[in-house]
Amino acid sequence: MKEEQSSFLMQDESLPHSSMGLSEEDTANRFVAFLDIMGFKDRVARTAHDDLRGQLLDFNSRIMKHTKLNDKKIQLAQFSDSIVLFSNDDSLESLEIMAQVSRSIMRDAISCQIPLKGAVAQGKITCDKAKQLFFGQALIDAYLLEESIHYYGVLVHHSTEASVEQLNKKNDVYFKDIKAPLKSGSIWHYELSWYTDSATDAATLEKTCADLRHIRSTVSDAPRRYIDNTLWVIDEFYKTSVGDALKEGRAEGERNKQIEIARKMKQAGMDAETIARLTGLVTDEIDAL
Repeated sequence: MKEEQSSFLMQDESLPHSSMGLSEEDTANRFVAFLDIMGFKDRVARTAHDDLRGQLLDFNSRIMKHTKLNDKKIQLAQFSDSIVLFSNDDSLESLEIMAQVSRSIMRDAISCQIPLKGAVAQGKITCDKAKQLFFGQALIDAYLLEESIHYYGVLVHHSTEASVEQLNKKNDVYFKDIKAPLKSGSIWHYELSWYTDSATDAATLEKTCADLRHIRSTVSDAPRRYIDNTLWVIDEFYKTSVGDALKEGRAEGERNKQIEIARKMKQAGMDAETIARLTGLVTDEIDAL
């Protein structure tokens, strides 16, 4: 999102809703997910117009598929290289749907070689889709946090942390507290774990890592830092989640659980050394699976 675009998103409290032609129904406490396409200007410069149009149309059709499935709960707005999702309210159900849709969009983006980063915030927002008018402090909060992120990920603004923690008590598959790579350094934030459904979903993780490595082969210098940081975050998640599963298995005397995780990794095409590093098995055991 460019600087010149941000001004119309700013809320002018001096203007009553009636003078702007807005109804009170347009304004509510909501969640907002702000997602930004990385390297859009360079992509336009180095990609044939028709090719880029095809890529973006394909990606847009995927976005529309995810949002249409949840159009009773989620609103979509697109501004040039930015994708913005608004919930209709700030219920935990809406946060969970927002997380599901955002995770699907992030996965499709990486698969389409269109990397994104973003942030989720919460607060009072006015949404008038007919007039294409969207404003509120939460939108600015999400935009500013997104600007600070230094990897392909979606972080949670502090305005949303209490809701995330409530959701995690019910279902903790979406958000994890991680040491996130920001431009100012590594800082603990809740993150939307878009790259996996569960700790043992090796096939999904390996596919995502392969897509990221493909993007890495198309760029040099500073853009590679985003990819390296993303792979580091995924690797840390993988080691922590698999480690927790293995500790639980060992505590219960279930070595079979350790072997089953390694088998799934092997079926997903991961090499024996990586499996050994993540599971604690030796390569001979893995080769025998």
